Amino acid sequence: MLVLVLVTVLVLVALDRSITLRVQAERMAMEGVVQSLRTAAVERGMQGRISGDRGSAGNVAGTNPMLWLAQPPLNYLGELAGPDPATIPGGQWYFDSASHLLLYRVEADAYFDSPLPGAARARFKVGMNSADIGRDGHEVPGVTIETVEPYTWRRHPASLSALKIWGVLGTSP
Repeated sequence: MLVLVLVTVLVLVALDRSITLRVQAERMAMEGVVQSLRTAAVERGMQGRISGDRGSAGNVAGTNPMLWLAQPPLNYLGELAGPDPATIPGGQWYFDSASHLLLYRVEADAYFDSPLPGAARARFKVGMNSADIGRDGHEVPGVTIETVEPYTWRRHPASLSALKIWGVLGTSP
């Protein structure tokens, strides 16, 4: 009996670590894409500063920042016109051409907090930061990737139903 309890405890600890690692991997992958997009946005802004073209930075507002990358991530679905987030599979990026926002649909939704109702997702937009002075002495705005709503990743699930996400306690919700 003692061996059975010990094995059960070890399996539960290993399962907890496995789920935690999967959630951390998703978080890091999402944040890695955001960082790549922010780097690409800085490059766009620098192009405007170097050329002295005040309008080039302003022309990118509302555009799809995934187009700035040499190659979009493998989990990028493309441009979609106003999709229902509940129909988007978890772990996928897409650009909503109706709202001009880039979205990441979270797979581990029990580990993710956002004020958005419905399916767990993070929304990003192309924005402008404080202007710098260009070579011609005029202001040249910088390009940024901004988070639309604040979000946080949890270390622990909101409930035990989070285990269903990974198929541990049955099928996914």
